[in-house]
Amino acid sequence: MNTLGFARSSKAISAVIQTLRDQRIKVSGPYRRRNGTLIYSLDDCVVTELELLDLEIAGKLHAAGASELATRIRNSARM
Repeated sequence: MNTLGFARSSKAISAVIQTLRDQRIKVSGPYRRRNGTLIYSLDDCVVTELELLDLEIAGKLHAAGASELATRIRNSARM
């Protein structure tokens, strides 16, 4: 990824995180995995930067959307 792409991505994820926090949705991070992937804690669930950006793209940047994502991740972890 080039520097300009990184800057756009960084601004986009910052906006998503701030929007969630403005709605009093608990988000912490970023944390970096050993493989370099940035992850966040959302509703006591680990989500990737890409999953958070997908929330915005899907128009689900609200409490119900965040809860749905966390539930989907928890269910997939059980399988």
